[in-house]
Amino acid sequence: MRNKEELINSFGLSTIILSLASSPFYGIFSAYILHYSKTSALIAIVLGFILSLFISKIILSLFESHKDLTLSDKIKKAYGKFSYVINILFTLCSIAMYIFLTYRLTFFLSSQYLIETPNFVILIMIILLTFYTASKGIETTLRVSIISFFISNIIYVFDIASLIGQVNINNFLPLFTVNIKNILISSLVFAFYFSIPLIFIQAIKFNQIVDSKKFKKYYYGMLILSFILTFISMSTTIGVSGIKVNNLFDYPIYTTLKRINLFSFLDSIENISIMLWLLYIINASSMILLFIFNHIKNTFNLTKKGSLISNIIVIILALIIPTLLFSTNDFIESYQYIWYPFVVLSIMISISLLTLIIIKVKK
Repeated sequence: MRNKEELINSFGLSTIILSLASSPFYGIFSAYILHYSKTSALIAIVLGFILSLFISKIILSLFESHKDLTLSDKIKKAYGKFSYVINILFTLCSIAMYIFLTYRLTFFLSSQYLIETPNFVILIMIILLTFYTASKGIETTLRVSIISFFISNIIYVFDIASLIGQVNINNFLPLFTVNIKNILISSLVFAFYFSIPLIFIQAIKFNQIVDSKKFKKYYYGMLILSFILTFISMSTTIGVSGIKVNNLFDYPIYTTLKRINLFSFLDSIENISIMLWLLYIINASSMILLFIFNHIKNTFNLTKKGSLISNIIVIILALIIPTLLFSTNDFIESYQYIWYPFVVLSIMISISLLTLIIIKVKK
C-alpha cells in the first residue's frame, strides 16, 4: 500500500503546468519572438500553441502508460540494457534545463536589481531555495505551486488591468511584417519551450494521483490557461510599447511593466509585478530538480545515502557549469542563447516519443 504522503490530486499537479509552460516565455524566448516575428508574433504563438497540443499529447500518453512505473522504469522497459545510456542522457538534458532556468533568473536579478552582487552569490541562493523545496518531496513542491498559482494570477490580473488602458491598436499594424519563414521558426520555438517542459510532471508515477481520471481535464485546462495568459501578455507588450521600443530591451515584458503608474504617485510597481515570473521559475526549477533526483535514484536503484550523494553532485554541477559556460554576459544577452535549450528539448521529446512507440509496440 502506498504511503499517504506520496498521494497528490489532479489540481495540485496541474498547477505546476502553468509554471513549467510559462517560465521560459517570460525570461528566455519572448524577446526572441518579438525580434524575429515583430507584430506577427501573435500569429506565431497561435500556430505554436496548435503544435504544442500535439507535443503535449505525446507527453500525456507516455505519462499515462504503465501507470505504476516511473519514467526511468518505462525507459528500462523499452530499451533493456541500453536504457542506462538513455536515462543518463535524459538526466543530463534535465540538468541542462535546470541550469538554463536558474541562471537566466540569476542574470536578470543581477542586471536589474542586485548590480553589485556577484552572479555566483545570487545563483547559490536560488539553487538552495529550489533544492530545499525539491528535497521535501512532491507534496511540498506542489503545495508551494498551488499557493503560487493563486498569488501569480492575482498579480497577473492587476498587471493587465493597469496596462490595458495604455494599449494602442496602431502598434499591432501592419500584422504581417516578416516573411513566413520567420513566423514558422518562431512558432516552432514557442511550441518547444511551451510544451516540452511538461515532461517534468513525470517526477512521479501516474498512479500517485488519487483522482487520476480527472487529470486529463486539468492537464489540458491548465495548458489552455497558460496559453491565454501568454497571449494576453504578448498582446499587451506589443500594444503598450510597440515593436521598435520592445526590441531595444532584453526583457521587453519587464520593460512594459514599468509603464504601470498607480494613482499618479506610486511608481516602480514593476518590482512587485515581476514576482509573477520569479514564482514561475522557482516552481518550475524545483519541479525539474525533483524530477532529476527521482530519475537518478530510480535509474540506479540508489539507497538513501546514495541518493543524497547524487543530489549533492547535481547541485555542485548546477553551480559550476554556468560559471564556465556563461563566462561572459555577451552570450546571455545574445539570441544564440535560445538555441541551446532548444536542442536539449529536442532530445528530450525525441526520447519520449520513441519510448512511447516502443512501449506501445511491445504491449
